[in-house]
Amino acid sequence: MVRVFFPDMFMKLISLKPHKTPPQAKFNISPSMTKTEVKEYLSKIYEIPVLKVTTANYLGKWKRLYGKKKIVSYKQRNFKVAVVSYAKTD
Repeated sequence: MVRVFFPDMFMKLISLKPHKTPPQAKFNISPSMTKTEVKEYLSKIYEIPVLKVTTANYLGKWKRLYGKKKIVSYKQRNFKVAVVSYAKTD
């Protein structure tokens, strides 16, 4: 039995395009994850045959809340997007 442990890593599916060749899925991932960790995560836990992983880092947006007496500014958190190409399984 192989133990797989991925501490504090999350993956959230944004979109799925199964009709493209090769099929692709887009995930929100934590900014500290690398391409190899994404590939291992999907192949070991969900047994998905991953062909290619591309990543892009995005900065969080600045937002302002306008109150009666003052304006409060805050920044949303940074995030990373991974586009995963996988082999089609029948």
